Amino acid sequence: MGVTLNVDAYRRAAAQFGETVASLTDDEWARPTFPNDWTAVTSTAWLVAGDAQLASAARGDGIAPLVEFDSAVLGPNPVASWRGTALSVLRALDGVDLTQMVSHPQGTIRLGDVVAQRVSENLIRAFDIGRAVGRPIELPAELAEACLDFWAEHGEAILRGGVFPDQPREPAAGADSVERFVALMGRDPESQP
Repeated sequence: MGVTLNVDAYRRAAAQFGETVASLTDDEWARPTFPNDWTAVTSTAWLVAGDAQLASAARGDGIAPLVEFDSAVLGPNPVASWRGTALSVLRALDGVDLTQMVSHPQGTIRLGDVVAQRVSENLIRAFDIGRAVGRPIELPAELAEACLDFWAEHGEAILRGGVFPDQPREPAAGADSVERFVALMGRDPESQP
């Protein structure tokens, strides 16, 4: 039986992201990440903004459109800002029915689907930042596989565009689940940002 993209999967993916950013030195926050005009700060701010939307959805407030974001939202301590948001998400998700529908800018969406999207985002942003600072991280293969299964069921959303920051790439022949997940997220597992 495979891993389900539920609250525990979010907790694991968020912990992976948190370990990655907690290891950054002061000068590493300015390193470029994916996409090329972003930095570790920008990537963290984007992740925090998206996770805050998940907390809002879990509380029943729906998801407001994220038209723009400012990395200043992180304040002087990006790790503390990330940690506070991740804990807020976990509190909001505690005991909540993930099959419920929540308001989304494009209609309604199952809360569990939002959780799955945030698992994917936490994993790929940890990958981006780890690679940017020269300390590539090992994504959990079972979470990568679960993300691949989730997105396989949502192929129409991928084809419409706008789900990922870049179109998926073709994985190399014989790629493992992590490499296929990274390619799905529009990254080349071999190249630097």
